Amino acid sequence: MSNVKQATLRAAAGALAVGALALGGCTDWAGYDIDKSYDAVPQLATMRDGPVPEYQEQTRNPAPGAVPVANPMGDIPAPYLNNQLDSVAPTLRNPFAGTTRQDVLVRGELVYTRNCTTCHGPTGAGDGPVVKRAKGPDGVEHGRFPYAPPLNGGSAVTRSDGYLYAVVEAGRGLMPPYGERITHMDRWAVVEYVRALQRRAGATGTAQPNPGGPTGAPPPAGVVSELPAATRDSAAPLNAPAPAAQPRGPR
Repeated sequence: MSNVKQATLRAAAGALAVGALALGGCTDWAGYDIDKSYDAVPQLATMRDGPVPEYQEQTRNPAPGAVPVANPMGDIPAPYLNNQLDSVAPTLRNPFAGTTRQDVLVRGELVYTRNCTTCHGPTGAGDGPVVKRAKGPDGVEHGRFPYAPPLNGGSAVTRSDGYLYAVVEAGRGLMPPYGERITHMDRWAVVEYVRALQRRAGATGTAQPNPGGPTGAPPPAGVVSELPAATRDSAAPLNAPAPAAQPRGPR
């Protein structure tokens, strides 16, 4: 290889090295980030400078002088564990305590049926299908799950609304947490439906005081009616926005 050709290759390699260093040193603070060249390509420019907030971070800070107010439907509590149920329960306020709202009870029945009947049973007697004994191939009855406490009687009657809510969210004992499956308002709807099951079963006793509202006594038994399955399955989440008004056509 001639000396001229070797010199040309060395010069080209040097230029590439310098270029690589220069490109590697391009940063936003310098104002000429190499990635800015993507802005010229519409398919690559999407959200190039869009802010991405951190996980659970507010996308916009409150205005200066803003004053916090209480949420009439109750604030979502800070995360807690199932070994903190007794300390967390008194801080939770049930916005539906003692309610006679049919939509709350219907929604509570729907969520309870989907998530709770497996263990606690349809009436809250603790006789769900995974708890009932069943015969095995050998003809001998076996228990399929150790135990599910009744919700329509026993200690559940005297527990506060906040305690029942906290158990649904964080779990207790063999019960897993349902906080990721049941939303904040739906948990309170389940609490109210459990109170209705207690009254339906003729349970006696007074629940512990519910902070910020009346005691969580069960509503009258007549409030909860046996609704067709189609009605229960169409129950909307309690925190869902109201449907938009539909324009009227010509009469």
